[in-house]
Amino acid sequence: MQGEAFFDVAKNAQYPLYVSTNYVNIKVLGTAFNVKTDEKHQNVETVLARGKVALLDKQWNPILDMSPGEKVTYDNNKNEYATEVVDVNVCTAWRLNQFVFENVTLREIVNQLSVKFNVNINLESTKLAQRKFRCVINEDESLPDILKLLKYLAPIQYRIEGKEIFIYE
Repeated sequence: MQGEAFFDVAKNAQYPLYVSTNYVNIKVLGTAFNVKTDEKHQNVETVLARGKVALLDKQWNPILDMSPGEKVTYDNNKNEYATEVVDVNVCTAWRLNQFVFENVTLREIVNQLSVKFNVNINLESTKLAQRKFRCVINEDESLPDILKLLKYLAPIQYRIEGKEIFIYE
């Protein structure tokens, strides 16, 4: 699987569903969960809404079982898993055609925007990258309109050069 998908699977222990990505596999035992792969950054995020899923490595060996409300991010570059408790509604807002950013860094926002719009977005300072935002953006907004919104919310400037965007103070 590549991209992002939400699954709502009926429980049937005899016939579990398996979801395979380039980096991890997921064994589903009756649940609702979200999976998002990011080939650019070589990671996979799994968010469990309810039920139970087991993460497996590419050789189908068990790694960990997830609990509802958890997000597990696998970073293929570092071969590391990070687990955190999240608001499932925020993580699945894309189903409503929205980006919901709750106290997230500008770095996290531009990572999502760069994937969605297939552009490189460069933040010209670490301080700027760590600035936190809280906003809801409709996914049908154009990238220039989203950049204008971010500029309205914080003292930033930007310039667009083809498929490259530079954000600075």
